[in-house]
Amino acid sequence: MSTDDLVALLATLTEQEVYDLLDGLPEPAARALLEALPASQVGLPQNPMEQAVELDDGYRQRPHLEYLSARLEQAVRDVENGISRRIAISMPPRAGKSTLASQYLPVWLLRRHPEWKIGMVSHEASLSTTWGRAVRRWATEHPELGIRIAPDAGAAQEWETAEGGGILSRSVGGSITGRGFKVLLLDDLIKDFGAAHSEVLRQSVWDWWLSTASTRLEPPALVIAIGTRWHEDDFIGRLLSAEHEGDPGEWEVISFPAIAEEDDVLGRAVGEPLLTPLVDETPEEALVRWAGVKSDVGSYVWSALYQQRPAPAKGAIFDMKWWRYWTTNPAVANGVDVLYLPDVHDPHGGGTWVEGWDMAFKDTKSSDYVVGQRWVRRGVQRILTAQVRDRWSFTATLPQVRAFSAPHVPTRIIEDKANGTAIIDVLRSEVDGIIAVNPKDSKEVRARAQTPTIEAGNVLLPHPSEPGCEWVTDLLTETRNFPTGAHDDMVDVLVHCLARLRTAEPMKIGNPSGARKPERARTGSALTAARIQRR
Repeated sequence: MSTDDLVALLATLTEQEVYDLLDGLPEPAARALLEALPASQVGLPQNPMEQAVELDDGYRQRPHLEYLSARLEQAVRDVENGISRRIAISMPPRAGKSTLASQYLPVWLLRRHPEWKIGMVSHEASLSTTWGRAVRRWATEHPELGIRIAPDAGAAQEWETAEGGGILSRSVGGSITGRGFKVLLLDDLIKDFGAAHSEVLRQSVWDWWLSTASTRLEPPALVIAIGTRWHEDDFIGRLLSAEHEGDPGEWEVISFPAIAEEDDVLGRAVGEPLLTPLVDETPEEALVRWAGVKSDVGSYVWSALYQQRPAPAKGAIFDMKWWRYWTTNPAVANGVDVLYLPDVHDPHGGGTWVEGWDMAFKDTKSSDYVVGQRWVRRGVQRILTAQVRDRWSFTATLPQVRAFSAPHVPTRIIEDKANGTAIIDVLRSEVDGIIAVNPKDSKEVRARAQTPTIEAGNVLLPHPSEPGCEWVTDLLTETRNFPTGAHDDMVDVLVHCLARLRTAEPMKIGNPSGARKPERARTGSALTAARIQRR
């Protein structure tokens, strides 16, 4: 075995294993090998966590990050021994995954293998470039790391080591043709809620992975997919699904829910919290913090992003992919699933307005909610512009209805049951446009009658990022679970308002010839024309 071969072998061992091996050699041979080892191999941290602590003495070590570091270390050693590895990592936002895996891990890797080419991909090139720039800055500011930057290294988003390795930073969908990677870090390929709930964008990410990214690997290779779970069919969901291309069995799954559930990978008891690396906190403080987050984001986002359990997108009646959204923030709009509507609240913007209410029988912790919604129809679009929801008593509900009633809205639908009957009696003389409804069909039948309009993409909900509209995620959860969920009050109002908007503007069918037709024929023509126009 040549000296180069032996040095390569030593590079795959831990620091302690190296010194144990050298301890058995004659002193001249041991000294010669030590001198032959690159400086980066002498005193090398054992794993990415140790690398983080070495560069940042204020780095907070948390059990979930220690576990992740150990698994990454093992995966790297497997690749060094000729075994390709793939790891899918999901945990809540701001839990330290990108700092460890997309910043300190590449430093540690390039110290071990400065010849390795590392690809870093995120939903935006600026984000992945930031990570690559941080690695380069550490290498420049800390020559003791032993990472030698090539004199003509290149730009921040693409630079090389003197040994031919380095980092290439790209956005998902970006060009990496002609490039090869020993390590591919796919960190947060999904930008936000809107992107995750767009079937077109999800498919675009998946097509890029299959046709481009996965073909650029140089085996044995390491692929690390990192993210929070936005949707059951998001990128990580597809990697782990037998319904899509690839073998789910190739992926090691590392999932850290904010609050521990059964069979927790960290050995936490059920209900035990994940501790943030951003601040010092006790488990009790963490529980309070997580409870606040859950209250802010709603049950759907909590289950997906924080517990790593995105619910099925398709319910018994409503399919999540049918919904479209509006926003007043042009940076959020994509023109397909999220539309930019800066004048959505403008009463002078035209359209037909309606408000709807669902009342409760009592104001206990287990009772249904009181819900009020405001809608406008503009063209074919039915737009939910506002909602209030809480458990209110009869007396508390009255001022809520008064306050919510907008002067430009001519119609208010209140279901004539529960407290609704009394509300109607009290407010009819002071609030205009109250219409009592007493539906004969079941809730399920009424809901199914509105699904064609929703499936056609003609119903717009506020984007969850819209100020004051965090409740949208709870509405989505309720629609998905309907009709078997614990609550259906928001769905009830939604269905009533959509039904009203469907008939609020009767369609007039002209008779160019002026000839009178039998009543049956004339009615049939009107219905046919109405169906065509609604389509």
